[in-house]
Amino acid sequence: MAAEPRDIDPRYMPGEPRRERRRSERRSEDREQYLRVAIAATLAICGGLVVVYLFFWAFGAFSLGQAAAATVVVIVLGLLWLGGSYYRYRTGAIFITRRDRERRGF
Repeated sequence: MAAEPRDIDPRYMPGEPRRERRRSERRSEDREQYLRVAIAATLAICGGLVVVYLFFWAFGAFSLGQAAAATVVVIVLGLLWLGGSYYRYRTGAIFITRRDRERRGF
């Protein structure tokens, strides 16, 4: 069975301005939600890297003196993680209520 080659002609000519495909700007609520998700993901990654570092240190894979630069980076990541956790605690955002689950019956 043969497949037709895809169309590789450019849809615009170089030098011409591209047509804007967006219908409208993002809502500010969407931007805030994406920012919250990005911050939560960043804090989770920081915490995960700290835990992995401590795991390997606990099993003796390296000493803290030999990996001084990595130790400093992990301390900074740990402080970011703790700062984010403290902020969530202070603002009352520790427990996330998922009302969608209650409505769907999960």
